[in-house]
Amino acid sequence: MGYTAAALNKNGEDASETILAMLRAASPNRNHLIGVADHRDTEINKTPDFTSITGPVLLAKRNIFPERYPPEPLHQENHSLAFNGILLDTEEADSLSAANTLRGDPSRGIETLISERTGAYTVIAVTKDTIIAGLDYIGTVPLYYGENKETKALASNSKTLWAIGIEPTPVKPGQIIKITEIETITQQVKTLEKKQVRQTSVETLHQIMNKTTKEYAVKTPRATVAFSGGIDSTLTAHYLQQNNVRLELIWTGLENQAEENIAREAADYLGLKIHTETYTIEDIEKTLETIITSIEEPDPVKTGIAYPFHWAASKSSRLGYTTMYSGNGADELFAGYMKYLDKYLSGGDPQDDIYRDIANSYLQNFHRDHKTCIDQEIRLLLPFTHPRLVEYGLTIPLDQKLPDNRDEPRKKILRELALQQGIPEKLALRPKKAAQYSSGVNKALVKIAKKHGLSLREYTTEKYLENKKMFSRE
Repeated sequence: MGYTAAALNKNGEDASETILAMLRAASPNRNHLIGVADHRDTEINKTPDFTSITGPVLLAKRNIFPERYPPEPLHQENHSLAFNGILLDTEEADSLSAANTLRGDPSRGIETLISERTGAYTVIAVTKDTIIAGLDYIGTVPLYYGENKETKALASNSKTLWAIGIEPTPVKPGQIIKITEIETITQQVKTLEKKQVRQTSVETLHQIMNKTTKEYAVKTPRATVAFSGGIDSTLTAHYLQQNNVRLELIWTGLENQAEENIAREAADYLGLKIHTETYTIEDIEKTLETIITSIEEPDPVKTGIAYPFHWAASKSSRLGYTTMYSGNGADELFAGYMKYLDKYLSGGDPQDDIYRDIANSYLQNFHRDHKTCIDQEIRLLLPFTHPRLVEYGLTIPLDQKLPDNRDEPRKKILRELALQQGIPEKLALRPKKAAQYSSGVNKALVKIAKKHGLSLREYTTEKYLENKKMFSRE
C-alpha cells in the first residue's frame, strides 16, 4: 500500500521533475521507500536519482509498508506497474498476483482484474507512450485524474495533483482509463448493478459473512478494528475473530462520552482487548488542519466523521499495526439511515435510494476514510464492501431490513444475525448513532467555529482553502 502517481508529458519531454513534485506532496512522511519507473526499468530508493529512469511517461510510488514484498513499481516485459489495495481471491502477494494478470498486455490485464478478480484496489501501468489505470467496481481505494497544458497525470490523492497545477477528478469505480499525448479514453468495464429482491434467511447471510470475512482473514493475521460497540463494528470483530484474526479494538472520542462504556461492554462480551483514547476540544482544534489535509474537502459532516478514523488509525499505528478494519458500508447496504425508514413508512420505496447511496459511497465515504487512514500509515479494510456481500445485500427486501415502526431499530436482518450468533440482545438491538455525534466531535467543531465568529461550514471551508493553497502550484 502507498501513494501512487503517474505523469505523461504532452510534449514528449522528461517528466522526472513533475513526478518528484507529485511525490513530495503525496505524503508528509519523508522516510518512505520510493520507487520510480518507466516502461524499461524501475529504480527503488529513499531518494531516487533518476540515473536510469527518464522519459515522458513515468510511474512512481511511495511504499509506506517497505517490509511487504515486493517494493513497487514492478517491471515486467514492456511495462511497469503499481498496485494499491487487496485481492481477495488469492493467497499470493497482491501486487504479484496483479502483475501476473497484467503480464503480456497491461490494458487487457487491467480489464481482466476489474471484470473477473475480487478485491479493493487501484492499479496503474505505464508503457512507452501510455498510462493505463483502473479500479474495482466498488471503489474503496481512491484514484484521481487531471491535466494542464504540459501534463496529464493520475494520483492517489488530490494534493499530489494540486502540486503540479492540476485540478483532480475522481476516476469512477469499475473504469479503466488510458492516457496518451493525443487522447484520454475512459471505459466502464464493470458497474454495480441493481438486483431483483427476494426473501432470504439469516443463515444465508451468516454463510456469506463468514465466507467473505475468511478471505480478508487470510491476508491479515493481525489487525485492529475501529470499534464503537454498535452492530456493524461488533459483527465485524466477531467474524474476524471467528476466522482467527488476532484483534485489538480501538475506541476514540471526546472526554466524558457515554459511548466509551458501550464500547467497553461490547469488547468484554467478545473477549477482546480494547484501547480507548479520549481527547479535548483543544485537541479537536489542533488536529483540524491535519484532518483537512487528509480528506481534501471542506464538507463539515465529512470533517466530523474523519476524526474518529484519524484517531483510531493513529492509535493502531502506534500499537504497531498496519491494518485496521471498520464496519463502514453497512448503513447503506442494510438500510441503517433514518431517511430510508421515513420513506418506507410513508409508503415510498427507498430501494433506489439505497442503490444510489451504495454506488456513490466512494465519493461520500470511502475516499475520505481511506485517505485519513493511509496518512497515518494504516490500510483500512471494509468487509461490508466485499463485492459478494454488496451484491447479496442488494437482493434483500426492505421488510427484512426496516421495521414497521420508528420504535424498533433499523438493519433488522443484521440484528437477527447478531442474536443468532449469540451476541446479547442489549448489544444486538442498540440503536445507531452517527460517528461524529457518538464521539462528541460535531458539537466540539460547532463551538470552535462559533469562537471564530463563523458557522461550521464557513470555518471548514476557510481551513480547506488555506490548505489547498499551501499544496497548489502558483
